[in-house]
Amino acid sequence: MMKNPAQVLQKKPKEGSEKKYDEDYIKYGFSWCGDETAPRPQCIICGDQLSNESMVPSKLKRHLYSSHPSCANKDKQYFKRCLEENKKTEEIYEIGRNSF
Repeated sequence: MMKNPAQVLQKKPKEGSEKKYDEDYIKYGFSWCGDETAPRPQCIICGDQLSNESMVPSKLKRHLYSSHPSCANKDKQYFKRCLEENKKTEEIYEIGRNSF
């Protein structure tokens, strides 16, 4: 029995199908941002935020290799240092905004 094409296109995402951040994704240059129940991957190098559906190693690697080829062979420690630097910079900006 063939399904109506309109019914096929109207598939809804399953409830609770949000992907969770895995600490191992740091090796692809990604941290996370947003809500803990549906986190979004955020590139540590450029700050791009991808959709929750992109929270899979293949898509994170694709971003790293296509957008930041010079960082593709860096280790976890490199990305952890970059993340810490980004957090410190963010804190400085926050202090500056609150001082006015």
